[in-house]
Amino acid sequence: MGTCAHEKAGWRYDARRRVFVSDAGEKFSPRGELPDPSKIVYKVPSLAKADPRQLSGPERDLQSYLQVILPPDRSAAEYVELVRAWPSIAEAQVSPDVSLP
Repeated sequence: MGTCAHEKAGWRYDARRRVFVSDAGEKFSPRGELPDPSKIVYKVPSLAKADPRQLSGPERDLQSYLQVILPPDRSAAEYVELVRAWPSIAEAQVSPDVSLP
């Protein structure tokens, strides 16, 4: 289970360095705030890598959605408020629990 998050305008997550970087040069590292082995990934990786100037408005919006993936023994509800407090995040909510019938 995880948390779905939407970046604030002007912020991007650098997965290689595991840090959020703002257009103004500010940096925020969520290291130590999430349990190991958590991951932060873009919901649409192909858009995350694209030049925003080449994207439509809806594509730019989709470009800024992230998924915070937690270990299976951790509840996203425990961490959603923490993620909401990050300076790079505009909004965050617990991802729906989806299962097949």
